[in-house]
Amino acid sequence: MSLRIDTTPSGRRLHIESELTVATAAAVREEILTALPPGGTDEIEIDLSGVSEIDTAGLQLMLQLKRKCGARLRLVNHSPAVLQILDLSNLGAQFGDPVVICPHERSSVQS
Repeated sequence: MSLRIDTTPSGRRLHIESELTVATAAAVREEILTALPPGGTDEIEIDLSGVSEIDTAGLQLMLQLKRKCGARLRLVNHSPAVLQILDLSNLGAQFGDPVVICPHERSSVQS
């Protein structure tokens, strides 16, 4: 599991470079919670472009983080795997984050 943290003018951006599956979700969760800024006022972006595989445990983790952090958490750069699970679960609107689907990704999302 790889989690890279960048500081931005408004907060932090966490880059996940791994699977978000039942085998990794607990470890990813702990790393993300450790990386969250104390005090709860900074904005947090989680860059999902490096998520190679995701299952319902990973989806549940994203929901938990969104509930915990609320509007200050944004999920960005959704990988094709993330787009596919959001499409299949019909939970994209639950997160409230903009999801950009490129034409070449659309066919893989609907597969």
